[in-house]
Amino acid sequence: MEINNRRYIGAKYKLLSNIEEVINNHINEKDYTFADLFAGTGVVAHSFAENGHPVIVNDILYSNVVAYHAWLGTGEYNSEKIVSILQELNGLKSCEICENYFSRIYGEKYFSIDCAKKIGYIREYIELHKRNFSEREYYILLTSLLYATDRVANTVGHFEYFLKQQPKNERLVLQNLKISPTAKTQIFNMDANALAAQINTDVVYIDPPYNARQYVNFYHVLENLARWNKPEEFEGNSMKFKRDELKSGYSRSEAPVLFEKLILDLKCKLIVVSYNNTYNAKSNASINKIQGQEIFDIMSKRGIVHVYSFDYKYFNAGKTDFNNHKELLYVCEVSK
Repeated sequence: MEINNRRYIGAKYKLLSNIEEVINNHINEKDYTFADLFAGTGVVAHSFAENGHPVIVNDILYSNVVAYHAWLGTGEYNSEKIVSILQELNGLKSCEICENYFSRIYGEKYFSIDCAKKIGYIREYIELHKRNFSEREYYILLTSLLYATDRVANTVGHFEYFLKQQPKNERLVLQNLKISPTAKTQIFNMDANALAAQINTDVVYIDPPYNARQYVNFYHVLENLARWNKPEEFEGNSMKFKRDELKSGYSRSEAPVLFEKLILDLKCKLIVVSYNNTYNAKSNASINKIQGQEIFDIMSKRGIVHVYSFDYKYFNAGKTDFNNHKELLYVCEVSK
């Protein structure tokens, strides 16, 4: 299983070659350091780390950070041990598993009862046997479960809501991770603006939330599964746990102010910002929070800005009709 084998809104896997080409054309050093402040799936940071660049990777969602530790961590792990455990867990029969926290909360909604029981049992198994795993092994097993859970969900590709139809009794299959050697990586789970004020690196890549849709709302089930605090208070039928501290200011009206502070705080040679041109969507929730001219003007306070555009498929949940969608890269060679 590869790092990009999951469903994630705004994932940049298909734009990797464009991002890498633009960055390499704007920086002279071959051995530059790289930071990804809103890393999401981690595919961008992972690609640069595979190419030998020391990387800083960060996200506010712990479920994403778990995956960074698995794919990009430096700890030891026993491959044969991982394979053996995955085989054992894949052999579980749901009829032999009792109802548990996960099946009680999410069964018959996001998953069939049988599937939810297996997910809950495996998550509890990983936690109960944590002392028998190295830190890296723990994250690898948990990442395998998170990816498998995403694949069998009764959704359109995210967890903001579940489909009205009865969940199919999908087979949960834990897959081993195809981990490749990478350069040294520093992993953070914190507010991007706070981290920006602390680091000093050559290239900073910024891919913030674009609109009012909160990422924690899209992936709250996976976040709850990763954290495993087992909350009992939820909002509405979608079963979203209390998560205000995980909501991003970049999805609110304060986004331009936050963006300017972030840009001005950076200590680096090259700033690269991903954004798109969704300014006329039918759904208000899909309209970008920062205008393109605002991005350009703010980044211009640090140096000359170049803008590149690429065709990119737009996520459509049903209400938004948007043609000629472009992903934009704003690149600033820092001189101020």
